[in-house]
Amino acid sequence: MKRALLPAALLCASCMDVGSFTTQPGECYRGQVVNASFVRTGFEEDTRLAMTFDTAALADGRGPAGVMWSSDGRFDAASIGQMPELAHDSLSQFQFPGGRVRNYLLNVIASDGVPATVVISLMENGLVEARVMRPAMEVCPPGDDGCTSPVSYEALFGVFRLEIDSSCVPPTAE
Repeated sequence: MKRALLPAALLCASCMDVGSFTTQPGECYRGQVVNASFVRTGFEEDTRLAMTFDTAALADGRGPAGVMWSSDGRFDAASIGQMPELAHDSLSQFQFPGGRVRNYLLNVIASDGVPATVVISLMENGLVEARVMRPAMEVCPPGDDGCTSPVSYEALFGVFRLEIDSSCVPPTAE
């Protein structure tokens, strides 16, 4: 009998309604970066991240899925989004182990104007994990064909464990 219940329990967990992860007015997900140097680059150990989130916007790629901001100012009311084509591609169904209901591959523009990739994982325990990443890079200003002094941007990688905060006031986008 126990063998029959295990597959049913696993199936039920994987069918959790992702809509329940959508933040309501006055709510956000908030948490601190995981303080482990092997999964933290470019973020101080006390950096906090917060975000609003709309799973319905991601279902069909119809627009921004929320905003993200951080205590270090690296993100300030940055719009979270995805390429509309990704909502209809099999890559949008990627999974990796560890109690995840659903993963989203998203993008966000940092305050320095350089994009970062964000993987949002909706967890079976109701929490959200956000992995923020971008490679170190040197960029020449647009139109500077003979660029001899590119601007350097540091690498970012941080894993944030976020939980719902019901007393949240997101910054306003400019």
